[in-house]
Amino acid sequence: MIHEGSALGGVAMTLPQTTAGYGLEPGQGEALWFNGGLGLLKATADQTEGRFAVMELLAPKDFASPLHIHRNEDEFFLVMSGEVRVQHGEDVIEAVAGSLVYGPRDIPHAFRVDSTEARILLFFGPAGVEGFFREAGKPARSVEIPPAGEEYLDKEALMQIGNRFHQEFIGPPLPPKT
Repeated sequence: MIHEGSALGGVAMTLPQTTAGYGLEPGQGEALWFNGGLGLLKATADQTEGRFAVMELLAPKDFASPLHIHRNEDEFFLVMSGEVRVQHGEDVIEAVAGSLVYGPRDIPHAFRVDSTEARILLFFGPAGVEGFFREAGKPARSVEIPPAGEEYLDKEALMQIGNRFHQEFIGPPLPPKT
């Protein structure tokens, strides 16, 4: 079954309230604006009995996460379009469309979008991290990258929310490419 809802650029939708199988079309999911990017939650603890969470991230050039550690979940990055540098520990991976990067819990990691924009599918196991994105972000008013000038939480507030979800922010983002 394909769950009815918005297409990219349409109105945000909620996720199906089921643990049975379901499908989402491109651009569908619970839309959140997070730190200048658009996050579409595709699967959460509610749909997967806590096994995993999935978020599609559409992010503009220079969108970057600080160096941080997840204590509860492992993470996969699947780059669907664009160019993204992903740091895991001391290694930096130049990821392009089709690249998959695995980041086990307890390993410091960060990423930065180097292309004009990038679309990344993030898989987390087990679920729970979606709570961080919901608290640190805000419901999107449209299913697109937020407009310039949109305000977000400051670094201190993000760190406090991250701590509640067993994340530690330990360093700055990767610098822009020179």
